[in-house]
Amino acid sequence: MPDVLRFVPFAAELLEDVRDFDYGDESFQKELADWLRTDSLPALASGVKIWLYVNQSGDIIGYSSLGVSRWKYPDPSSHRIEVVIVPAVAVRKQFWGKPDGAERDDRYSSQIMRHLLDEAEQWPGQPPVVGLFVHPDNVAAIRLYERFGFQTFHRAPTRTKPRK
Repeated sequence: MPDVLRFVPFAAELLEDVRDFDYGDESFQKELADWLRTDSLPALASGVKIWLYVNQSGDIIGYSSLGVSRWKYPDPSSHRIEVVIVPAVAVRKQFWGKPDGAERDDRYSSQIMRHLLDEAEQWPGQPPVVGLFVHPDNVAAIRLYERFGFQTFHRAPTRTKPRK
């Protein structure tokens, strides 16, 4: 049976528990650590939802977030519409590719993406698009996002929600 993550809504009192986490050595990975330390509380105050992910052993694996923005969609000449965005998502370096022996869809990163997209589907008003920003050198993240249906859009991957 795979190591199923549970998600914990982030709150100010949890900040000290995650302050020194390592998400990688690249500048864009360090920015994800900085986002959690410095931008998460103002983001929460502005309506962004943030979650921590905890494995069955009680280890905090990483975090993710969802909010809204206004983008020109479906093309650069369109009027701005409200879209759900992923301001930040990160897996701690020690948990990359984990858990050991897991199928690709059972890895922690995939579980986090499924949770995020499920939450986006339930966002009030159900905006038609989920968007995110990813550093062009973050190849592993880009592959993950593409596997979940995101496409390059104005240099930012987006995922069109299926119509019901």
